[in-house]
Amino acid sequence: MNRLLAMVSIAALLVGEASLASAGPPAGLEYTPPQAPPPPDAAGLLARLVAITLGLLILCAAVLWSARRLTQPHALKHSPRLRQTGSWALDRRSWLYLVAADEYTVAVTTDATGLRSMVLLSEPFDDVLANVNPSHEKPEAGEGASG
Repeated sequence: MNRLLAMVSIAALLVGEASLASAGPPAGLEYTPPQAPPPPDAAGLLARLVAITLGLLILCAAVLWSARRLTQPHALKHSPRLRQTGSWALDRRSWLYLVAADEYTVAVTTDATGLRSMVLLSEPFDDVLANVNPSHEKPEAGEGASG
């Protein structure tokens, strides 16, 4: 009896579903697909890509330039007698600076702890060059001998 009841229930469900499927969707629930968007403008996309890339490159250059200007020692910025002529990174935390002070050149080394050394590289040679004899003549062999 249970089998007969189960088969009648299944048949009733299938007939009910078939009638609903053939009737269509209820009123107000019809699906209408949206219109496809227009294709993207390739020239506009490329122009925006180039403009954004150039803008970022200019921004990076401005940041690098300002970082170099801000990290330069304060005394070298405003002194007419001191000027930095070069700098080299020796490792991640050590630097060598060449500083021109009037007519002298000084090598300054720094590291993470601060100033490490200062070495005078050159002195003015004006006095030395003024006293140098421009003629480097050798004495002849016959002049000094007695005869």
